[in-house]
Amino acid sequence: MVDAFLLIFVLVIIGAAFFANVKVLMYYQQPEDSGFGSSIFCKGIIVFSLTLAWMLNILLPVDVRNSRPRPGVIDMKVVWTTAFFTLAAFVVLVVPAAMFYTEVEGDDVIKKKRRYVCCNMFILLFFVVAAIALSYPFLANASMPVFEYSCDQWQDGDDVVPPSQVGLSACSGFEETHLEMKVGFDVYIIAVMCFVGWLFFVVFGGIGLSAVPLDLILEYTDRPKPIDEQMYQQRRRLLGQAASLLMVQADSLQGKDCDLANSKGWRAGREKRAVRADYNKFKRDVMLLETEFERLKISKFHKGENLAVSIAKLTMGILCAIMSIMWVLHIILVVVVPQLDPGSDIQFLDAIFSACEGSGLYPLGVALFAVFTLYLLACVVKGCLKFGMRIFFLFSIHPMRHQSTPLNSILFNVEMVLITSAAVCQFSQTAFRDYARLTDAEVIFSAQVKYMSFYSFFFKNNIFIWALLGFFVLALIYLLVKPRDNADFRPDMKADKQLARIIGVKSLGLPGKKDKKNKRDKDLDEAAAALAYCAGGSLDVLLMPPVHRQPWLQHEAGGELSAGSPQTS
Repeated sequence: MVDAFLLIFVLVIIGAAFFANVKVLMYYQQPEDSGFGSSIFCKGIIVFSLTLAWMLNILLPVDVRNSRPRPGVIDMKVVWTTAFFTLAAFVVLVVPAAMFYTEVEGDDVIKKKRRYVCCNMFILLFFVVAAIALSYPFLANASMPVFEYSCDQWQDGDDVVPPSQVGLSACSGFEETHLEMKVGFDVYIIAVMCFVGWLFFVVFGGIGLSAVPLDLILEYTDRPKPIDEQMYQQRRRLLGQAASLLMVQADSLQGKDCDLANSKGWRAGREKRAVRADYNKFKRDVMLLETEFERLKISKFHKGENLAVSIAKLTMGILCAIMSIMWVLHIILVVVVPQLDPGSDIQFLDAIFSACEGSGLYPLGVALFAVFTLYLLACVVKGCLKFGMRIFFLFSIHPMRHQSTPLNSILFNVEMVLITSAAVCQFSQTAFRDYARLTDAEVIFSAQVKYMSFYSFFFKNNIFIWALLGFFVLALIYLLVKPRDNADFRPDMKADKQLARIIGVKSLGLPGKKDKKNKRDKDLDEAAAALAYCAGGSLDVLLMPPVHRQPWLQHEAGGELSAGSPQTS
């Protein structure tokens, strides 16, 4: 008989996830992308990808409901396999294709955009398919531990023996051995997805567990406060100087990129990587400059940040700190301690979920489970941003900001969420093994994936979980010592050192001499015009050649900022 409650509950979860993800997209996307018909294909991919991540992390409570107190009619093994194959398709095919397309959309340099996307996708698929095809014959073997009993005694048919004693009366002994078997292709794909996801989850998730609460609390302590006209003009002029220097830096980066465009060889490759690292650092500085410009406007024209918003940030920071502490304690008590002391049996969050299940509060248990697992995905996004803000040579940063996030940046973070969702699923089953008992997830993750050759070393010894704790501790120490980003600055005297670093001087002398006021104001207006446009989410003006940028700045400084994007060369 179909569990009507479970069916209705799953449908409600899917609808709620779809609605919430549409709201998330509307909150972060740029105003120029807010039209219903604007990039509808990419928006659909974003919403469906996030919904898939939600559902994948809710499957474990559904599996629990379907397996207890008696097995349900839903074949959860088929559901798990379908979910992971869909996840693999989105990770390897759908989201990367959308990212490649948004990169070249509107770029006049690349004329044949479809060919560009197809070529990049062909290269990506070639390496992925080749890696799977070459590794499956060698790494799909599993060695499962079993007990082999030696039964050499005949049991009299008239004897009345309890079922629990039959084995002891008929079998003289047993020994531990291993059952060699080859897992199916579906289980192997699940194992590969989990392994790759763990590589990102241990780094970004560990950093995010400490960064999420600390950043929210710092946003409260560094909230914009009311300032007078004199302070506003001083800070505005300093921001203009910093913006002007960033424009010069953009010219330098553009020149280096053009010089190395046709260069080949090992030395040219090293120089290109250096330019890419400088460009990522440049984007970091621009993002922080835009943030400070917005904060300055709030301090002047809104008399500081709304008190309700500030209190909400502080409250969320405290709640996230509690959740991070609970996760770390749960990992130590339920995963680490039993590994060091096999006789221990400690329950922490398991007990909460089991209590909700036993008392008939199944929806509450699922809601709590979803909060804890989705919090891990949020930590991954924050950890990726924090990592990119300090390690420039690996990848470019893709910050998520209200109504200032390009679709390509949203897609990058969606890809990161999808990749780590597989690892979060396996981690949840391992961390909540008592809650996940007698489920198909336990059979897949604990009885097959855990004992596959090559992968067993990492999963049996909890290598990734130890690494997760290690990254959490290291990130916590680092962020407590150096909580703010290198180029971060606030409207006070401490911020002047950071601004001086961007401008390239040892110290800042606040402008005030009348004989230089007119020239400074002219430079300020040009830089502020560019900065104001960049605050809307575009970096195009900073990447324009000077011959094209100067007329545009003079035009924008003389009137209101136009809604159109400047043309880049």
